[in-house]
Amino acid sequence: MHGRGIFEAEKRRALERLHKEGADDDIAGLIELLNGFDDYFTTSSCSGRVILISIPEIGAKEEAEFIAKWHRKVSKDEVLKAMGTWKDADGELWLMSQSPILHVSCASIEKAKQLLSLAIASGFKYSGIKSITMKRVMVEIMSTERMDVPVGKGGVIFCSEPYLDFIVSKANLTLERGRSKLNRLYYRLLTSQSIH
Repeated sequence: MHGRGIFEAEKRRALERLHKEGADDDIAGLIELLNGFDDYFTTSSCSGRVILISIPEIGAKEEAEFIAKWHRKVSKDEVLKAMGTWKDADGELWLMSQSPILHVSCASIEKAKQLLSLAIASGFKYSGIKSITMKRVMVEIMSTERMDVPVGKGGVIFCSEPYLDFIVSKANLTLERGRSKLNRLYYRLLTSQSIH
């Protein structure tokens, strides 16, 4: 199997995996649209999320523990309730809001450039080519919105309720902006002559 045949076999496997695992509701339409094009398929995606995470220290991702995860807007009360379950006497507690991310396999460098152009025009400024192999060109579509805020350490929450109100509102704004960019990308893909 060469070139196009390898790409198509990988696409079939990726679509089977997607069918089994599913996708976030807010990104499912975009994924379906991208996967409907001959020269593209998604390998992973997230519509954006707010998370509460416990880590021993900055950079210790492998040892991180998710306390709560939401792929939607969140209320201060939900965050407070999740904070109440945190029991790590040595670690740090962080509230994070992350923008949407998509990994898209492209059949060629030209197709990758066309997709990147639409992604960047839609507001996904951190998008770029992640890797180039004989099988495919991997594009990462990502935005600039992100918020990482420490809210506790050593089992002690040091975030006041008024401050928590503020950072939860900013986390939700990050999600809103990401969803708006997903919608812009969807419509650019739908109307683009270069992608079809």
